Amino acid sequence: MKVHNHDYPDHKTARQWAKQGFLPIDGAEGIELWANQFCQNKYIYYGPDEVSKATPDQLSNFFRFEREKRNQREKEKRKHRNAELIAENKELRKENNLLELSLCELERTAIRLMRNVDISPEKSADTIIIDTETTGLSELDDELLQVSIIDDAGNVLYNSYLRPLYHTSWEEAECVNNITPRMVAEAPTIYDEMPKINAIIKAAKKIIGFNTGFDENFLYFSGGISWMNKEVVDVMTMFAPIYGEWSEQYDDYKWQNLVKAADYYDYDWNSRPGEAHNSLADCYATLYVYNKITADRNTNLFLK
Repeated sequence: MKVHNHDYPDHKTARQWAKQGFLPIDGAEGIELWANQFCQNKYIYYGPDEVSKATPDQLSNFFRFEREKRNQREKEKRKHRNAELIAENKELRKENNLLELSLCELERTAIRLMRNVDISPEKSADTIIIDTETTGLSELDDELLQVSIIDDAGNVLYNSYLRPLYHTSWEEAECVNNITPRMVAEAPTIYDEMPKINAIIKAAKKIIGFNTGFDENFLYFSGGISWMNKEVVDVMTMFAPIYGEWSEQYDDYKWQNLVKAADYYDYDWNSRPGEAHNSLADCYATLYVYNKITADRNTNLFLK
């Protein structure tokens, strides 16, 4: 007779226990059972006396392989989706006549401008922190309103408001970033500033941000600015397991916003210019949180 898990209702697999905050104790052997009455797969099931309450670090280590495997799948999906979005974006721009210049003309203009840009040593760095403010959340439909870049010593490499080409208002985004149409009315466009921004990014080896995928997509789709082949550090994903709020939906730690991360480390927003959701202020807050996390990690490694 084939015994399945229904015969041991209080037994669970290691993963099922882990999702409830428990892990098998050392030496636990469990029992091999069929997963269901159809006898398709066998797994090791553990009883309540064979598990104990696990720490967040133990649970994180348990799910690490699964998480890395899932992240790799997500990267492949994003890579494929990005390729699709690039193709779709090109078609949308052509069909709706959103560009004043053709893509070829724009590329030639960018190359010509890049040749005339001289980035002095104090305006470039190996490690940069970058943040953006936008008219909304869609890199295909919305536009950049502000881009800020600092180095890891806090020096401002670039900071400017940007005038959208197609949006005249952005009420929802304005409630968050406090950037009004009047504030950007006389600002340069992304096409004016693209050579400067691209030169700073090109010179950098390491890029730090908070939710870096958002900034990367906007810079790419708005101005063709790419940071491929760079070391990219997303402080948002670094902070998630530290805050420790678990998401049952995603089976991973929940992402937190920058304000919550900065408050967690008692960051003083008045210590630097700008308020939260101003991209320059967010650069400084991101750098502060990053330094706190790396310092804590180094301390823990030293203590071990």
